[in-house]
Amino acid sequence: MFSQFFLLPIVEKTAETRCKDATQASSVKASFQTMPAVLLLLGQLDTVDMKAENAMLGQVRVQELTLKGKNVGVDPFQLDAKDGSAVRRSDSLELTGVITADNLADLLKRKVDKVEDITVTITPQSVTADGKVKIAGRQADIHLEGVVFDDDGSVYFRMTKLDIRNALFGKAVIGNFFGDILLINLHTLPFSAELDRVVQKDDEVVLMASRHNK
Repeated sequence: MFSQFFLLPIVEKTAETRCKDATQASSVKASFQTMPAVLLLLGQLDTVDMKAENAMLGQVRVQELTLKGKNVGVDPFQLDAKDGSAVRRSDSLELTGVITADNLADLLKRKVDKVEDITVTITPQSVTADGKVKIAGRQADIHLEGVVFDDDGSVYFRMTKLDIRNALFGKAVIGNFFGDILLINLHTLPFSAELDRVVQKDDEVVLMASRHNK
């Protein structure tokens, strides 16, 4: 009874602190269930329910990040591992990340040289962005289109079209000018995960990954 009332909150608070530090999240809430709670000391979690807001997932900041699991066995000494070794077993372990249009705009500002004042629009069919960029010392308007896709455990943003409009240069159309931008490498998570789905919705992209038991 002592461990159920005192040990469980301590473990939850520790997990919240570690997750917040690792993801630079604005807030993290963890809820674990284990009977008896003393099994927490051995890394046994009957249920896992964690939610982080405004967190970094790989290279991109996500509005919301959730982790849900059942019958999860963790290595208490490897919780910060980036090679999948933190989780020894699980009946299920699912990770969901929500990337907003503002999150993608922030990523493009950081990854695309000299781009400014960029705004992003996400629909189920496309991702578009409009902004300004300096070319040869002159400011030009840009419009780009792209898609979010996965490849071998990583998630990328690929530009499929770029229009540059400027009084000096006229209009230029360049395909895939910036190359693919890495959003997330799932191989660097504390647990082994495979991407299940990437879904574009209005104003957001939802990533769903899980630990696949071999």
